[in-house]
Amino acid sequence: MRLKKGMMTVFLTALLALSGCSLTKTEELYSLPQPSKEYLQLQTLIDAEISSGCEYAAPTAGSQRQSVQLTDLDGDGVNEAVAFLRNKDLQPLICVYRRTNGAYALADRIKGDGSAIGRVEYADLDGDGMNEIIVSWEAASQMQLMTAYSLTNGTASVLFKASCLDFQVGDMNGDGRSDVLALTLDSSGGKVDFYSLTKRKDVFQKTTKLSASLKTADRFRIAAIAGGVPAAFIEGPYIENDSNSLLTDIIVFSDGELKNITLDPATGDSTTKRHGGAYCTDIDGNGSLDVPFAETDGGKTRETPESSIYDWYTYGADGRSTLCASTCHCYTDGWYLTLPEDWRGKLVVRRTSAVSGEHAVVLAVKNDSGRPTDILTIYTLTDENRSDRAKLGGRFTLLNSGTVIYAAEIEAASGFPEGTDVQNDVKGRFHLITTDWITGAL
Repeated sequence: MRLKKGMMTVFLTALLALSGCSLTKTEELYSLPQPSKEYLQLQTLIDAEISSGCEYAAPTAGSQRQSVQLTDLDGDGVNEAVAFLRNKDLQPLICVYRRTNGAYALADRIKGDGSAIGRVEYADLDGDGMNEIIVSWEAASQMQLMTAYSLTNGTASVLFKASCLDFQVGDMNGDGRSDVLALTLDSSGGKVDFYSLTKRKDVFQKTTKLSASLKTADRFRIAAIAGGVPAAFIEGPYIENDSNSLLTDIIVFSDGELKNITLDPATGDSTTKRHGGAYCTDIDGNGSLDVPFAETDGGKTRETPESSIYDWYTYGADGRSTLCASTCHCYTDGWYLTLPEDWRGKLVVRRTSAVSGEHAVVLAVKNDSGRPTDILTIYTLTDENRSDRAKLGGRFTLLNSGTVIYAAEIEAASGFPEGTDVQNDVKGRFHLITTDWITGAL
C-alpha cells in the first residue's frame, strides 16, 4: 500500500522521535506551529498577575466566556487583549493590554464590585469608533452591578452603572449606536432601563414597567418585531413554580420613549399570557420573533405530553398582533410541521408506536360535522432497517439525519388544497426542532 508524501513524512517524524533521532530543517517544516512572540509576551504579562496571587475567572454569562479575549477596542484594526481574573482577595479583575509595534503593554486594571464577572460586551455606545466595555459584576444570585467603561484616554472611566438582573446591548432607537438595556425584577415589580450615550458621552435614560405577574425571567434578548423594528423580549412564568405558564413583555423605543407594547394597563400584565412551554422564535423565517399560543378546544389547551398545536403571532410597534403561522410540534420525536390554513382549529393528533424503532404520529382534520379524517402520518424511524421501512407502502422520506429517518405517508390527498404537489408541500412544511444558541436564556 502506498502512502501519500505528507502522511509518510508524519509517520517518519513520529518514528524518528520514538527512536531518539533528530530531524533536519526540512522535517521541521512538518512540526506543530509555535506560539507567536506576541502571544508569548502577552502570556508573560498575564503570568505576572498570576504570580501576584491572581487566578483566571472567566465571565459566567453571555456568549463571550473566554478567560482571555482579543477585541479591537480603539478601532485601529489591531486587537487589544482583555484578561479576566480574580485577585488574592477574590475580587474580580479585568486587565486590558494594548498592542503597539508588535508588543503588548498593560493599559489598565478594572476592579469589580462583587464576587464574579457575569456578562461582558464590547460596543460603540457614543459613535466615536471606539468600543466601550460593558460588564456585570455579580453581587448576589439575583443582582448584578452593570457598569459601562470607556477607555478613550487609555485608562478606564465609568460612563454609567445600574443594579440589574442582566443586561443586553443593541441599537434600540435606530441612531446607529449601541444602547444598553438593564433588566430588574423584584417584589415591587419589574422594569427595563434604557441607557443611550450622546457623542459628548452624556447619558440618556428611560424606563418602562414589566408585567406585574412576572417574578422571574427565563429569556431576555434584543431581536426584532414586524418591519424589522428592534425590540427586547422578556419571557417567564406568570404563575410561581409553573413553567407551563408563560408571558412575554415586548419593549420598543418609539417617539422618544421606552414602551411595553404588550402591557395591558387594565390588568398590569402582558396580553401574551398563555399556557404551553414554547418560547418566542422566528417561526416563519422573516427575521422577527413570533409569540406562540397553544390552540384551545372548549377552553382547554389542545396539547398532549407528546405534541402541541400552536398559533404564532407577529407583533407590530403599535402592539397589534397578526397570525403568521400555525404549527404542530412533536417534542418526543423532535420535529414540527407548519400547518395549512384550512387545518387551523380542526387538527386532531394521535400517536402510535406499534413497531419497535418506529414512532408514528397521525394528523387528522375534522370535517364540518366534527368527524376527524386521517390526512397525514409522520414516521420517526431509528432501527437498522429504517431505510427499508421508509419505503414501505406509500411512504416517502422527509429527512435523513444519518441515524434517524423521518418519513411520511399521505392518508388523504383531499386534505390538501387542490392542485398541490402534496409530497413536496409536506417536505417544505416539515422541520426539526433545533436549539437556538441565541436564546437569551438567563
